[in-house]
Amino acid sequence: MNRSLISELLEDATSKRILPAVGTGIVAAAPFIILQVSLAAMIYSGSLSALSARAAGLALCGGCLICICAALTSSFQGTVSGAQDAPAAVLSTVAVTIAATLGEQAPMEAKFMTVAAVLTLSAVLTGAVFIIIGKFHLANLLRFMPYPVLGGFLAGTGWVLVAGGVSVMCGVPVSPETFGRLVTPETVIRWLPGVAFGVALFAITRRHSHFLILPGSLAAVAALFYVLLPMTGMSLDGARAAGFLVSGVPIGRLFPPFAIGEIALIDWSVVWQQLPGMFSVALVTVVGMLLNMSGVELAAGEELDMNREFVSGGVGNCLAGVGGCFPGYPVISLTFLGVKTGARSRYTGLVVALIAAGVLVFGGRALGYFPTALLGGMLVLVGSSLIHEWLLTSRKGLPWPDYLVVVVIFLVIAARGYLEGVAVGLVATVIFFVVRFSRVPVVEIEFSALDRRSSRARSVPHRKVLSATGERVRGYALSGYIFFGSATTLVESLKGALRSEPHPDFILLDFARVSGLDVSAVKHFHRLALNASAARTTIVVTALPDHFVEALKRGLSDGVMNTLVFFTDLDRGLEWCEDQLIQRTLSNREHRASMREALFHQSVDDVMAHLEQQERFEQLLDGLAPWLEKQEHPAGSSILAKGETPAGLRLLTWGTASEIDPDTGSRVRSLSPGSVIAATAAFASYTATTTVRADSNCRTALLSPDARVLLELENPSLAIALHGFLVRSGCG
Repeated sequence: MNRSLISELLEDATSKRILPAVGTGIVAAAPFIILQVSLAAMIYSGSLSALSARAAGLALCGGCLICICAALTSSFQGTVSGAQDAPAAVLSTVAVTIAATLGEQAPMEAKFMTVAAVLTLSAVLTGAVFIIIGKFHLANLLRFMPYPVLGGFLAGTGWVLVAGGVSVMCGVPVSPETFGRLVTPETVIRWLPGVAFGVALFAITRRHSHFLILPGSLAAVAALFYVLLPMTGMSLDGARAAGFLVSGVPIGRLFPPFAIGEIALIDWSVVWQQLPGMFSVALVTVVGMLLNMSGVELAAGEELDMNREFVSGGVGNCLAGVGGCFPGYPVISLTFLGVKTGARSRYTGLVVALIAAGVLVFGGRALGYFPTALLGGMLVLVGSSLIHEWLLTSRKGLPWPDYLVVVVIFLVIAARGYLEGVAVGLVATVIFFVVRFSRVPVVEIEFSALDRRSSRARSVPHRKVLSATGERVRGYALSGYIFFGSATTLVESLKGALRSEPHPDFILLDFARVSGLDVSAVKHFHRLALNASAARTTIVVTALPDHFVEALKRGLSDGVMNTLVFFTDLDRGLEWCEDQLIQRTLSNREHRASMREALFHQSVDDVMAHLEQQERFEQLLDGLAPWLEKQEHPAGSSILAKGETPAGLRLLTWGTASEIDPDTGSRVRSLSPGSVIAATAAFASYTATTTVRADSNCRTALLSPDARVLLELENPSLAIALHGFLVRSGCG
């Protein structure tokens, strides 16, 4: 025990939390013990039923160890853990298989020990899986339960608790088939007082939260029961026989459940045959653990350290395996009892484990004096709280579809069971999710070549061509995850664009911000490619990962594939579309002459402005010549590399170059005579963030920081002219 745990226990022992914790632990002990014994009886049923008493000893021993471990190490202080029904259900079929494999001739003790060995290995295997999940912080990856599903699960748990409380008090299961038996006068008198006690306590605790309410009400009702019992003329044995006192707990000593020498009776060959079943137990237990702890989080209103919970549960299950018990995890109903009563203390689980250990060693005779009305009433209290919280209060904060999921799960759990309810809820949630997510637009930006151009430098006539024909390129920047729902909406929209006027020659799809595509989405793009081929429209795809490109190519004919063009980034795709528009426009014989004349008249002003700008640049170069250092760069060479500290700013005086992002390979801008490279380097220390590469043989003029200082001292007017040029170039 570390110091923080010891100080925590000491603080609880000397505070107001100790009384509710002890009271809750005493109340929770009876259903805890009955649960462990009942699950053991379920596993050792049929031909093994004669071993149920020894099986109860194993279950109680392992359950105590799990409970103690969770009480001391769980991140939620009021956790009550024990062996659970989900793994027990799987192991009951395993036990039947083992009994059948060993045959009727095998001694009963050999069957018992072989089944116990499988239970032990299942618990240890499950514990190891839990510890791996917790140690490697994998628990958060397993949080797959949607909020409405958890809400419906908790509401359904509330009904199960209320129905279980009634069943505990009258001995009749609650179902439509047993309704007639539940409303008979002799049955009503057995469950009505407990239900009234639970409902009244629920109403009181909603308005008041004093720590004495729970232990005080339990003591008062127990005293009232024993005061009224003699007035009815009924003895203790008669009350127990009538179901007013707890029964079904083994009276005799249950420990030790087997002798060390009996280990030799285990048939290990049969044990190893059950390995698939053991892995199934581990899987079922992981799911049960996630479901219950997520429910505890919601009910307690606090986030738990799920990785710590798995480590705690793993250690507890390994200890349970040593005790010969099957796996377990937090018992949600008993943990909720502490949440409702405010008994968030480690003493709750410790008291439960202590009482269960007492029954294991001394027998359960003392529990036979516990009124079932108290036990059932506490279950009704917790169940009513959950139903009220998730069927009434949650309506205010949940959209109708999500609230409908909660109600459906609640009804299915009430009618069929937990697994069916959660399965129906997951299906409903997936359907709602698909419908909602399909409505989220995957087109982040829609543009044409009029709105957005590539970074390639274009001549004035070519810019005029693009201004006249740019609407024939329709671009779509996509984002998010594209699956069958959103892909359907997107493809239908694009098919509408194919039918629109003016008719697009190119549809450009940029996938740079798309996180992924599913198989169905790829199939939808196949349909788009077929429609585009029929419309003689080229689809330009940019930034699509290679494996998706291959998936898209599979299943399409060569003719359809000719309508698809792939590029690594949007800029290169836009450049290709622009080249195609310019080439098609200028190669049209019918309009070539008239278009050239129109381009001349439209471009003359721009050409003159460009020439004037170039003339000013050349004059500036001539003036700066004494302070500049001229350099030449062969085509393909690096003028400036990313991470390099340049010697100063550079002016491109001849040739063309490209500024490139080396991480993505995309072009940032095209450079032509008059372009400025690394302007900051003439004024301060600068590290290049991109690479500038010569597309052709280039010449540059370097202005170092020292030369810039001399320029400002020797020719201030020329320095001002340089500053103005840099500002006009977008470097200011």
